[in-house]
Amino acid sequence: MPKSNFSKFYIRVLILTKELLELPIKFEEFRNEVNRRFEALEKGQEEIKQRQDKMEEILERHEKSIQELKGWQLEHKVRMNICAYVGKYIKKCRIKDKSEMADELDEYVEKNIINEIERDDVLLLDILVSGISKKTKEEIFIAIEISYKIGNNDIERVIKRKEILERVYKKEIIPFIIGKEISDKTKNKLKKLGIDFILVSD
Repeated sequence: MPKSNFSKFYIRVLILTKELLELPIKFEEFRNEVNRRFEALEKGQEEIKQRQDKMEEILERHEKSIQELKGWQLEHKVRMNICAYVGKYIKKCRIKDKSEMADELDEYVEKNIINEIERDDVLLLDILVSGISKKTKEEIFIAIEISYKIGNNDIERVIKRKEILERVYKKEIIPFIIGKEISDKTKNKLKKLGIDFILVSD
């Protein structure tokens, strides 16, 4: 091999050797860059998830506020027109004052007819109406639960509070639910239990 060609070959070998020696370093740099980009991507995805969670939390709070506002509006409307809603049951209807109820219930707690928990539960009843029954001509009470969408919880509450009130007043207590929406399944359940309800129109 001529000397000039040998020199060129030698230089190429040195260059290749250098490149081979640098290859692990370059590969490590490449791997670090890939890891850095993956970490940045994961961080970005985490930030997006946090923002989505925050947005869902805000929407959930807004939805809850809207439902509470709808419930308040419905209860206000029912109170304003209560005698029309219970007119088929009674005449001389009157909404029982909560402070008056509290005083009466306190007396029954002292007599051990009901306990403190039952007292507080009855006071959470949306409306208690008193009046004269159109059937029996006797004084009766109507225990009313108000709910935008009538569900199982409303049914359970009105039944429980009806039973407590029967022990307190020793008179007929009619359980009654007023709402805006109801499923067919809940309708059937109310029918089986003999609990009446009405849906309020706009």
